[in-house]
Formats: sequence, C-alpha cells, structure tokens
Amino acid sequence: MVHAVKAPSDVGLARRIAMVAYTEYASDPRVRREAETLVAEGHRVEAIVLRPRSGPSAAELDGVHLHEVPLSARRGGGMRYLYQYAVFFLLSSLLLFRLYRRVRFNLIYIHSLPDFQVFCALPFKCMRIPVLLDLHEPMPEIVVARLRRPTGSAWFRISAAIERLSCLFADHVIVANDGIRDAVVSRRVSPSRVTTVYNVYEVGPRPVSPEEVRRRLGLPEGRLLVHAGGVSPERDLATLVEAVALLPGHDDIHLVIAGEGAPEYIEALRGLAHHLGLGDRIRFVPKMQLELARALVALSEIGIVTLESNPLTQLAWPTRLVELVALRKPLVVPQLPLLASVLRDAARYYPPGDPQGLARALQEVLTNKHEWESKAEEAARVCQEFDGKRARTTLLEILHRVDNPTIPSSAPAM
Repeated sequence: MVHAVKAPSDVGLARRIAMVAYTEYASDPRVRREAETLVAEGHRVEAIVLRPRSGPSAAELDGVHLHEVPLSARRGGGMRYLYQYAVFFLLSSLLLFRLYRRVRFNLIYIHSLPDFQVFCALPFKCMRIPVLLDLHEPMPEIVVARLRRPTGSAWFRISAAIERLSCLFADHVIVANDGIRDAVVSRRVSPSRVTTVYNVYEVGPRPVSPEEVRRRLGLPEGRLLVHAGGVSPERDLATLVEAVALLPGHDDIHLVIAGEGAPEYIEALRGLAHHLGLGDRIRFVPKMQLELARALVALSEIGIVTLESNPLTQLAWPTRLVELVALRKPLVVPQLPLLASVLRDAARYYPPGDPQGLARALQEVLTNKHEWESKAEEAARVCQEFDGKRARTTLLEILHRVDNPTIPSSAPAM
C-alpha cells in the first residue's frame, strides 16, 4: 500500500525506527500496516524480518526498508518452533546491532511471537532508547493450545513468566485485542502499560477483479465458500469440510481453502473431502499475495471463520474477520467468548467442532441471505471502532507517550 509521506506531525520529530518481526513482511497485514503508518508520518522504518521461501524480497516496499535474515519459517512441532525462534533471535540481534552503526535508531519496535524477541533490544534499552512490544497473540495460551497442555501446566507458567518479563522490559505494550489485554493485565502487568490496537482492514491500491482471481487460481464458475488464512487443526477446517458435505440442495457450491499448512494436514483434508464425495467441489490453493487473497475472500458467499475451542481461540479476534466485516459478508463464526462479546447479534454462531451445527448455520444464512446481509451491516457498525483512522491515531499517541512517559494513558482499548 503506497502512502504519501508527510512531515512528522505533533508526535514529535522524525524517528529512525527499527522494527523486528518473526514474519514474512509482505504477507503480514498487521506488521505492514503499522510500518506503513509510521512511514506515512515521516518516520524512517527499517524492518528486520524473515526471508520468504520464494526468495529475497526487494530492499524497499512502500517506503519501508527491508532487511531479511537468512531464515525461512517452517512448520513443525514445539521444538522446531523453539529452534527457529532462537535462530531468528540471534540473527536479528546481530543485524540490529550492525544496522545501528549506520542508522542511529531512536525507537525499537518488536512484534511477537515470540515474546522474548523483545530482549534483542537490551543493548539499546541500556542506551535509553524506547522499546515497544506488539503482542499479536498471548504466548501462554498459544503454547498450551499447540502443545495440548492444561493452563495449569509448567509450560503455561513458564510462558506467562516470559510474557510478563517481556512486557515489563518494554516501555509500552500494544496488543491486538481486548481479550489479550485482559489476559496480560491478569498476569500482573499494569493496565497503564498496555494499549489495544485492533487489526483493521484497508483496501489496497491495486484491487484484483473477480474474473482475474478465478483465472489466476483456476476456480470454477458458480458460488464459492472461502477460507483464506492458516491451514491447521486449530482452524478446525475438517469441521468446515464435513459441514459443506452436509449442506442440502447446494451442490453448486465449491469450497476453496487457501493458505499455508503442514502437507500432512492438507492431505488429510483432501482425503476427507474425497471420502465425503466433495473431491470435485473443493480446491486447495497455496499462500498468495495479500491483494489476491483479499480479492478471493470477496468472492465468498458467506464470511466464514472456523476455530476449535482452546485457551488461545477463547481470546481470538482473527484478522480475516475484520476483512469479512469490511466486505459486508454475512458472518458465520464459532461461539467463542471474545467473538460473541464483540459481535453480539451481528453474526450466526455455531458450536466449535460441530459439523451439523455449522451446516445448519450455513444453511440458514444461505437460505435467508437478505436478512443476514442486514446483519452484516450491523457487524460493520459494531466494528467501526476498529477502523484504520482510529488505529493510526492510537499508534501515534503511543509514540508520543514513550517520548513523554508522564502522560497518562488514554482509554485502554480502542
């Protein structure tokens, strides 16, 4: 997304910002939006990120200077993730120090996961350079969810201790939703140190036409149901496949599952689809550029979000949900605490892990499209507080606050 760069506003003089994120920059909407927001305000942003498996990116993207460490993320078990996090921590720390010799940073902005990535800024913290920590997800909950451990386990306690130390080390903490904020505050982090900046949806400057999407991805004509995002058991996509097979009178509907996942899980979904007679009505497409993924989602008849119920998803506010709301898609989502508390009556809920319940929800929305399209407008009104303008204002207020730590925090959430 290209932004006009202007002189720094009342948040202070132009900053030289180092942003560190264990992610592929081009396909991470939250990291990109925040980096581009800062560039648009006249600040310089140097982003240290993962190298995509497709190969090195351009040195600059929409005004953000990219520095990719020679490491690509690979899915795997807990030890695989820990190894990759540790390698990225070491490589990014070295690169950050080397860049500092050329670009004298006056703000370090760290994205999590992992939370301990914030400690790559330790030498700069000793030089009184402010450090921001952005928690995309709550690390204790994600650890026990992925490892299938109870919340009272040693894994949870250790992760919670690391999270708390990371938050106390940072000058200020940004979180992606109020559920994460409540969890962090419950672990003895002062509410004044934590601000919510929800994920938002912004249309890019180069929209992809529906015809081009179908052509480029080889999609059939007719109605589509689309999942675009991570492809993992946590997304409960087996329930979605079974639910589509149970839909009566909708044989013209094709299911598209787009995104990156473990090959064995994708093969299991493919096998399930063939077993249920959906082999010719389901398409798997790989991870794609952000603009193409958004155009694909726009083709979906319904805004579907599927998640299993675990400690992490209890606090989830998926980025793709914001995109679906912005596209005015009637919503079908799992009955989970944070989703229900925000969306209230603006969505059709189903019990997580229940194919029959999801099929009934899909059938109701497909049959009563007009009624649920009005609910989509209601969802858009509910989510107005998560718009891009407010997110930008909150982010810039946080920058001003780390310059002036005596300024009290505004409302804890957007």
